[in-house]
Amino acid sequence: MNKLTVSFALTLCTLPFQATASDNSCEIEGYTIGFFNGVATTRDEARNGRKKLESTLGRTRYNSESVDYQLFYNDSYIEEAMINVLGDFAETFDQRTQELEQKDFDRWEAFWDIVNGRNDSPIIQKIDSLLSGFIDFVMDSISLTFNNKIKNFLERLATLSGSTPNTEDVRMKHRLINDAQTWKGKKLIYIAHSQGNLWMNESYDYVLSQKGYDSSNIKVIHIAPASPTVNGDYILSGNDLVINGLQFTGIGSVKPFNFTAPVSKSDRVGHGLIEIYLSDSKAKKMLRTSVNNAFSSIQKPDMEDYLFEITYDYTLTFIGSHTRPDIAIVDNNDDWMIRADIYSPDSYLKEVALHEYILTTARGFEPLSFNHDRSDRAYQVFTIDQCDEISSEKPYVIGEYSKETVNLAPMWPDLPTNIRTSVSIRDRYGWLLHKDSVSYNEYRDSGWLYIGSFIDFRVTNPYTEKEKHYLNQNGLLGKYELFSDYIFFAFQS
Repeated sequence: MNKLTVSFALTLCTLPFQATASDNSCEIEGYTIGFFNGVATTRDEARNGRKKLESTLGRTRYNSESVDYQLFYNDSYIEEAMINVLGDFAETFDQRTQELEQKDFDRWEAFWDIVNGRNDSPIIQKIDSLLSGFIDFVMDSISLTFNNKIKNFLERLATLSGSTPNTEDVRMKHRLINDAQTWKGKKLIYIAHSQGNLWMNESYDYVLSQKGYDSSNIKVIHIAPASPTVNGDYILSGNDLVINGLQFTGIGSVKPFNFTAPVSKSDRVGHGLIEIYLSDSKAKKMLRTSVNNAFSSIQKPDMEDYLFEITYDYTLTFIGSHTRPDIAIVDNNDDWMIRADIYSPDSYLKEVALHEYILTTARGFEPLSFNHDRSDRAYQVFTIDQCDEISSEKPYVIGEYSKETVNLAPMWPDLPTNIRTSVSIRDRYGWLLHKDSVSYNEYRDSGWLYIGSFIDFRVTNPYTEKEKHYLNQNGLLGKYELFSDYIFFAFQS
């Protein structure tokens, strides 16, 4: 048994487990229930809606993970008077039909039959016979002037373009909130009311465009959806004149109602989130069922509990001729490649004896939190597990050095074969940013000695000053963009 083999055998027999402990702010866990408010809603009213939604659901944890609630506020600025005109008409219709027995027909379903032109059903004919000229009354009431007022309101309700004086500002804020949620890897359950459904549909599409996310990671529930597009369960009352009104304005269809809440004196149009949908027992049951189904089916996004993962794969002959590697974050600077050269006076690799070095770090920089899993000698894993409060956009540099346990230089050209190290870096989405390998044998054949490796990574903030201000003001993290540009191998002539 030669000296190299003995050294290799001893190395394998004395493998300790070592890991650098750190606070992992990259951990992927938790749920967020997002609420998108409807039209003509002040910020305080929207907050009350979110609180009422939270108390109705009663969820603060699921599967031992936290459940957070997030408001996606929509500054609609649609005049409430336009809603009230629907209420006036609803009240008139209700008064004209109240003398008929409820058991014989649902007067509100009959109303929608009439305004949609379905006047020949037996129940409609019965109404007309009991209340002479009733069909003509309803159709005459929907005069051109009245219909235009409703249509104007519903058109503004049904489109995001021009529906608010600050559409792009709302869109920006929602995008930033979505960034904050998806950067943390939250499992998302979004719930919207009225026009908020249109904003929620935008957020749904945006989340699906983010790395690591698909439809298994976000579930949506529509309450009184003002859009023909629904991406999940919906809840719509037959007495909701605002949304069902879309059926007779020529704008486009909405989903058919799937329950009927009683008419409320506090909400004549049957559209209020708290007054109707979070008060009616059937609506609340439907909502809880949809949310429970979402919790049970939603999955963790395709993300890892680290910012970057750097791996070092060593061949057996490399392991047999080198000590366990030193791996560390050595710098945070643009000129790091100069210092990676062993001939630089400020080199990260300081020669302390012939062909023997120590890995040193630069001064005056703040390294990120990391973890070094040394359990597998042949496969060293170094992870950056700090995903917040990263202020520098300069490259961070990770250095790696393994001291020779056998003086390989005199052994050339009879070196053991395949003395090789492979290095790779992936981001938290599993994307391979760089991969390279180095062969001690090939370097030696060219007259060089391989010493160690360096790899960089960069974390950049993609936001404008206005966007940063909004994130800071609302205690949101946002997201970072992740890069790696170089793998550098140091050598000695």
